[in-house]
Amino acid sequence: MTSAVTIPSVSPSDRVLVFLKAPREGTVKTRLARDLGDAEATRIYRALVERQLAALPAGRSVEIVFSPDDTEVEMRRWLGDAYDYRPQGDADLGARLTRAFAAAFAGGARRVIAIGGDCPDLDVACLASARDALARSDVVLGPAADGGYYLIGLRKMAPEVFARISWSSETVLATTLQRCAEAGLATAQLEEKEDIDDLAGWRRCEARGGVVSTPTPNRAVRPALALVIPALHEAAHIRETVAQARAQFPGAPVFVVDGGSRDGTVALARAAGAEIVESVRGRGLQCRAGAAAAAATGAMWLLFLHADTRLPGDAGEVVARFIARPEANAATFRLSFDASDRFLRACAWFTRFDSVFTRFGDQGILIRRSCYEALGGFPAYPLFEDVELLRRVRRKTKLHSLPAAVTTSARRFERRGVFRQQWLNARLLLRYLGGTSPETLAAIYRPDPAALFPKAAERTSGPAPARTSPRSAL
Repeated sequence: MTSAVTIPSVSPSDRVLVFLKAPREGTVKTRLARDLGDAEATRIYRALVERQLAALPAGRSVEIVFSPDDTEVEMRRWLGDAYDYRPQGDADLGARLTRAFAAAFAGGARRVIAIGGDCPDLDVACLASARDALARSDVVLGPAADGGYYLIGLRKMAPEVFARISWSSETVLATTLQRCAEAGLATAQLEEKEDIDDLAGWRRCEARGGVVSTPTPNRAVRPALALVIPALHEAAHIRETVAQARAQFPGAPVFVVDGGSRDGTVALARAAGAEIVESVRGRGLQCRAGAAAAAATGAMWLLFLHADTRLPGDAGEVVARFIARPEANAATFRLSFDASDRFLRACAWFTRFDSVFTRFGDQGILIRRSCYEALGGFPAYPLFEDVELLRRVRRKTKLHSLPAAVTTSARRFERRGVFRQQWLNARLLLRYLGGTSPETLAAIYRPDPAALFPKAAERTSGPAPARTSPRSAL
């Protein structure tokens, strides 16, 4: 099934520039503010921008081009770190557009589209049409009802497009088309849409259903990352894991997906700042539930982390560097154990290399959400759900190794014995790769598979010892 999957990824060929002002009362939507007041006009502006950013298609490199130039911290606090940021600089709009387009092309882009944040009908389909138009035209324009444009795209640098234009007039579009004709540039136009500038425009927008309400303060409209932590009876570890995750990735939502814990796991996770998702137990099923919750935030990246795994102290920096790479789709951390056993240390050392025998879920799986969804997500397996997801990744893209190690609990090795546990892991993995079903292997690996995967119980019988918590390790 996965052989036909195409993984969308951020291409340096496509760049979307979003021209915005800092949402300060008295400086945004001033015509609207004359009728509704500064506070309400600012609220509407924020809602329009947030709706616009949420509507941007996955797989586009996005840059917030902001003003005033000293408001980057303010803009990042509002919109989050999922985007690049660049100040607009001084001079008129034409000069600012010229600088931003020139920088994008200098950075390797081959198609650059600029938009604002106040056109509520500008959606994914419209942006896709603009991109397609640039395959056959030098310039694409989205005409606005007021005589300007809500979108402009170029496939090569053409500063003359922005020259000698009266930017506050009703002739912006007509003059721009004239400049394109003078320069011999082929143009295409999209469907006319309306920017929201005054009360009449806002009322028409409301009649069509308005825009989304402003999200919770300090929550990014589309966070760069969301963390998913499946848990079952993890009271001993969950508070530290969540707290550390939130410290490393401030502002990123952390979802703890509980499979029916009765030891206080949920209360501890919630107290540490996690959002709780209830799920049928089973790590594959729990990861799927967490990914669905994370998708609702619009997060572009997912980090799946075991409840007894601690992130390295530089995890935030390491992840930020990785997800900024255009070719990046998936990676795992390297592994270390919270034990001094030499054999475990040797096994952990090999996790810097990629193979089906050295990459597992307890290393943390960082994956672009569009890639995760294209691959069908975690399979609903009772065992080796991580192995299967990573196998699918390898078929379609490179699985990278992050240059930092997580620390995971060695409790299972300490309980069963290091060599005995590792031999069991290897034997079951080989059987899985040979075609044995995950349900059959789960019945061997952990007692009472019915507690985790009811279908497995239909094919197994006989008494089972007490159940222990699952782990798929080296």
